[in-house]
Amino acid sequence: MIRISRDICVNTETATRREWLDTNGIGGYASSTVINCHTRKYHGLLVAALAKPRGRYVLLSKAETSLVSHDREFVLATNKHPGVYHPTGHQFVDCFEQGLFPAVTYRIGDVRIRESVMTLHGENTVLLCYELLEGKVSPVMRVRPLLAYRDIHALTKENMFLQPKCFVKKNGCVIEPYEGMPPLHMGTNRASEFFPGPKWTRNVEYLIERDRGFDYQEDLFCPGMFETRLTRGKPVIFAASTTPLGNLERRRKAETARREALFAASGDRSRSVHWLKYFGDQFLVRNASGFASVIAGYHWFGEWGRDTMIALPGLTFHAGRREFGEEVLAAYAGLERDGLLPNYLDQKSEHLAYNSVDASLWFFWTVQEYLKTGGSRAFVMRHVYPALRSIVAAHLDGRVPLCGLADDGLLYAGNETTQLTWMDAQAYGRPVTPRHGAPVEINALWYNALRFFLELAGGDDALASRAREAAARLEASFIDRFWSAEERCLCDVVNGERRDHAVRPNQIFAVSLPHSLLDVAHMRAVISKVQAHLLTPCGLRTLSPRNPAYSPFYRGDADSRDSAYHQGMVWPWLAGHFGEALLRQAEDKAGAKAFLRTYFKPILREFPDNFGIASVPEIYTGNPPHQPRGCIAQAWSVAEAIRLNKLLRN
Repeated sequence: MIRISRDICVNTETATRREWLDTNGIGGYASSTVINCHTRKYHGLLVAALAKPRGRYVLLSKAETSLVSHDREFVLATNKHPGVYHPTGHQFVDCFEQGLFPAVTYRIGDVRIRESVMTLHGENTVLLCYELLEGKVSPVMRVRPLLAYRDIHALTKENMFLQPKCFVKKNGCVIEPYEGMPPLHMGTNRASEFFPGPKWTRNVEYLIERDRGFDYQEDLFCPGMFETRLTRGKPVIFAASTTPLGNLERRRKAETARREALFAASGDRSRSVHWLKYFGDQFLVRNASGFASVIAGYHWFGEWGRDTMIALPGLTFHAGRREFGEEVLAAYAGLERDGLLPNYLDQKSEHLAYNSVDASLWFFWTVQEYLKTGGSRAFVMRHVYPALRSIVAAHLDGRVPLCGLADDGLLYAGNETTQLTWMDAQAYGRPVTPRHGAPVEINALWYNALRFFLELAGGDDALASRAREAAARLEASFIDRFWSAEERCLCDVVNGERRDHAVRPNQIFAVSLPHSLLDVAHMRAVISKVQAHLLTPCGLRTLSPRNPAYSPFYRGDADSRDSAYHQGMVWPWLAGHFGEALLRQAEDKAGAKAFLRTYFKPILREFPDNFGIASVPEIYTGNPPHQPRGCIAQAWSVAEAIRLNKLLRN
């Protein structure tokens, strides 16, 4: 369990930099800061993943709670408004704790109250549980729900289209604010009364959105107030849901039991890895179509094919969730088209975007990891091999859009206007890192795919013969085309006579993948270059600091941030492949393991208690001290931390 002390919580500067997350297994979540003062438009208590209208929506933004005793009202909520925090409930925070669910404890005199948040797995429901831990009084408790009812990327303003009428029920009410949106059921487990009182709370500010260059002021609608009494030994549960509430105590007990079982199944001798495996489940979802998939990152990422393939081994096969991983493999195998897997599954429609060249090539590595961890070869041959075979055939036949094989065996992809690799940022209307041509990791992945396909194909059929010839051509030309004698490492991209000598981490995959095109001497040269230029305790930089284009900061508006995204930012997920590459060529493997355990301690052993609590972020800034940036919880960052930890034990 992580505990954040009062000293940090009462300081809005430090408290608002720490965010918690609780997910529901279908793409929805609850999230805020440790003092429940929202700093992002993505924060909310009920961020629902809806089938109709399809997408993620912030329905219930906040529940402002207050306690009344001896004619005094103590408001526990904290909001940021222009020039002021109001109300200032953070002054009562005693501590924040993150265990199976997030909880904030408040102290008012000799009274201690704990508020915990729990989303229910598989549905758009959130439970807020209030417990009186200490105190001789039984205060009146008031809850004022604040509704946003908008897409996660948008903001709400006071408007005349909202329908404020509430339908009062026993211990609760139902409101249908907008036509075409689901109703919101709200209520408590104990006797309570709802007092209608429609009112807008104006100009709530989200400071991180301001810093990111986006609109950051919102109006939230309060339909009225719930009032009940809080008594020691009788917790009050306040719930909000898109469906009728049912027995709240029974539902909370069942969800707690589910989480306890999940935590037990995530067992590990390392406390930090144990928790990391447990929280890794947050990325595994069944979307509105019932499709088993992976959310790439919270709060704003959806389901991405490339991210899914890279994250799946760590989140499932190496974390004791093989059956779910098998479902994802089989599901994505069924989506193969013309040698590609979808890079993006649109959360607002059934649209699939086949706009990456590497997702289908990472698919081969994902299956290799599955088999390495004891997966069933029979499952692969029945459910996955047809897609793998189709991918190889499409590439050899020249049917893959914007891709083609040259006479020397290199796989070329894209043009001046496309970004088909994982370094896909665009800023000011153009690619930031143009990598059209033959990117080094694409060719390393293609060779690995060919060799693995030949392992599975067995017999000497026509396709296997062509694959063998393609692998041999690539073997013969790879070093000649990619090796930079000047830099003593691999070039990042080859395009005809043009070679990009920028020192980037993509060359590490030529060492780390199961089938490598490099001999030990070349492997060690690559490792040496990456270690000298790109290695940090939080992962690998995306560009050498010695390059004039290096950008160590991630700040400003979207174009400014995207300009730095792959130009020096540190990506934690790359640590897994660096570790694997280092171990592969090390003479002293025990020494290499000891080095990796110590050096990557910030992402392997020190359980995070800042930025995204209990998770590994998307990126860090390039220069020390490396500051977490981007998504607070990134699937492949967490997954590769789990996988690398396992590698260091085997």
